[in-house]
Amino acid sequence: MRNFGVKLKLAKEFAGFVGTSSEFRALVTDKVSQNYHHSYTAADIRQARLKHSGVDPSSLKIEQQLPPIINCRMAKGGTGKTTICGGVASALAMFGYKALMIDGDPQASLTGLFGINWATENITHIGSLMQKQARKEPVNIEDALKPMYEEGMLDLIASDISLANTDSWLMGVTNREFAFKKFLESNVAFFSKYDVIMIDSAPSTNLLTNSLMCACKKILAVVWLDGQSLKAMQVLACNVNELNEAFHSVGFHLDVHIVANGYHPSYSTCKDAMSTLISSYPEKLNNTVIPHASSFMRQVELFKEEDNGTVLEREPNSLAARSIIDLSKSLVKEYDIKLSGIRII
Repeated sequence: MRNFGVKLKLAKEFAGFVGTSSEFRALVTDKVSQNYHHSYTAADIRQARLKHSGVDPSSLKIEQQLPPIINCRMAKGGTGKTTICGGVASALAMFGYKALMIDGDPQASLTGLFGINWATENITHIGSLMQKQARKEPVNIEDALKPMYEEGMLDLIASDISLANTDSWLMGVTNREFAFKKFLESNVAFFSKYDVIMIDSAPSTNLLTNSLMCACKKILAVVWLDGQSLKAMQVLACNVNELNEAFHSVGFHLDVHIVANGYHPSYSTCKDAMSTLISSYPEKLNNTVIPHASSFMRQVELFKEEDNGTVLEREPNSLAARSIIDLSKSLVKEYDIKLSGIRII
């Protein structure tokens, strides 16, 4: 469990609260009994948002339906999809949304970003859970959870290298492209307690990545601003089109939303890449452009993996953190993310 909170000014922004500081504190009734050095957790902000909207948090009832899925994907590595996935998940939790992260990459970069050493930890990954479901064996998803923020505000289903073996058994599954969707639907009682699911998918195109994609309505494509990533975006677009053509008859349609990452105003390659994205995907590009910032490099410690953390956790007042916050705000609207079924603007 990570002891993460933000100062009052940022907490009020996350809560969308424009009143006085004392009025905001009154919304978090048990704050006095907590020792967070005058900082506010994701659970505090969720409580404040609900109360400010006239909703009693204790009266909420969970509807049995799957939340929106934000699947971060690109057809090559090194584009920053893990940074975006982890950063957005952290920010959405601080906006008061209960978020579940799923590390869908055998490289386990998202797992490492949150300080978990997959080589020493006991990991039950999403592939193992899906396999048990396919074999009609008992599935306890709670056992696979790594709680990140208190009160279930941010949880992680971690990964390790053995996730790469998932394709071997998926090969023999009927309708394998929809195996992950079936897994979600079969466990809707568990997944419905979250407001959003974030997936960090592997760059390779295989049975698992296709299955993770086929459970979504819209892929979040993270494009680093260089020539190779632009080519990879074309590959991903072809992959999406192939899936749409293959399963059009069953009403399946997958869209793409693009985040431009690594912009530096002094690099001509960045400007050229941005121009290409704007002209090639004018209706699919997010308005927030993620900057090339050293703060992102400092998310990962070289020798103390347990101290790893998102830029929002480590440098909440940085330009990099601001870009992640702004991106997350836009994705709430793009993916229609609700707070326990309530649309709060």
